[in-house]
Amino acid sequence: MALNQEALQVHSRYIRDVLGPLVARESGDVLTTSTLAALDLIFGDLEETVLTLDMLRYSRMEKAMMEICGPGTRWPTGLIKMAERVIEEWEGYLGPLKSVRANLWGPGGRLEGVTKVEGWEQRVRDEKQQQDPELMTRFKERKSSWSVKGGRDPARAYMVGHNGFSVGDWWIKAAAAFRDGMLDDSNDGITADEDGAYAIVMTDQEEIDTGRVGVIIYQASSADPGRFRLMKNITSRARVRVLRSWRLKSTWAPKAGLRYDGLYQVEGYGTKLNIEHGKDEWQFTFELRRALNQPYMQRALCHPTADELDDWKDYQRVKAERRGSDVVSLLFGGSEMDQSKSIDSGYFSRSRRGSKE
Repeated sequence: MALNQEALQVHSRYIRDVLGPLVARESGDVLTTSTLAALDLIFGDLEETVLTLDMLRYSRMEKAMMEICGPGTRWPTGLIKMAERVIEEWEGYLGPLKSVRANLWGPGGRLEGVTKVEGWEQRVRDEKQQQDPELMTRFKERKSSWSVKGGRDPARAYMVGHNGFSVGDWWIKAAAAFRDGMLDDSNDGITADEDGAYAIVMTDQEEIDTGRVGVIIYQASSADPGRFRLMKNITSRARVRVLRSWRLKSTWAPKAGLRYDGLYQVEGYGTKLNIEHGKDEWQFTFELRRALNQPYMQRALCHPTADELDDWKDYQRVKAERRGSDVVSLLFGGSEMDQSKSIDSGYFSRSRRGSKE
C-alpha cells in the first residue's frame, strides 16, 4: 500500500524514536517476531510508494533508513540490506539524500510566515562621540525581532484550556507558537489579559523543582505585568497552558525548541523582597499543579522527536551560515543591507513588540 507523508512520518518516528534506542542499547536481538513482521510490512509499503523530496522533508524517512544501515549499526543484517536497497532506489530518482533539508519557511514549514526584521540603531554614549561622526559609526547597535504573517486569530491565545493543542506540541521558536495562537505577542513569559492568564513560557531559571510529582514553583519575572493577572487564576480556577523552552534550567526542559507540557492549576502564590544587584524588587512565585484528565507528562517528554530535532539542526545550520556572512561583512566591510543578515536574537514581534524565547 502506498504511503502518504503523514504515514511516513509515523513509521519514521517508530523506527527512530522507539526502536532505534532499543537496538542501540541491546542490539537487533531485542526485536521481537511481531516487531520484525511490522517492519517487513513497512518496507513492503515503501516499495510501493513513489516519494518526493517534500515527502522526505516532512517525514525524514530517509534518516530512518540511514540509521538502520549506517556506520556502527546494530540492526539485523536482513533489515540493513533492505534499507540499503531502499536508499539506492530513492537516490536513483531523487539524488543524494544526505543533502535533504527541511523547507522550514515554505508552505507547511515550521517557520512558515515567520520573518526576521532587523536593522541597526545608533547609540549615543557621550558628548565626544556626538562630535565625532566617524566614532559614531562604531557604536551601531544591532536590533532584531520576528514578524509573523498569515497566523491564526490572535484572540485565540486568550482562550482557556488546551485550545486545540496537544500535550507535546513542539515549535522551533516562540514566534511559531504565536503564529499558531498558543501565545500572545508580549515580551513576557505570561500570556494574559484583564480576565486572567492563559499560558506561561518558562525559560532560564523560572522553574523551581519542589520534589513533588506534578507540582512546580514558577518564579515570574519582576518585569512581567502578567504576574498580577496570574493571581486571578487562583480564584477563577482557570487552568493555564505551560510551555518549557530549551533554555530553561530544568530537568524537564526539552532538548531543543519550545514544548507544550499541558494544563496546570494555579494553587497559590508567594512574595519576597529581592535586594540583589542594589535593587529592591518584589519577587513573585506561583505554585502550579499539573491538571488531571490529560495525557501524562511522558507524552510531552517524547518531544522533540528525531525528525523535530532534524528541523532544529537545520535551523541552527541556517543561523550559522548567516552568522558567517555577518562576520565577513563586519570584518571586510559591506552595505547596511548585507549587515542586516544577523544571527537570531531570540525575539519576535507582530509589529513593534516582541517576545523572548
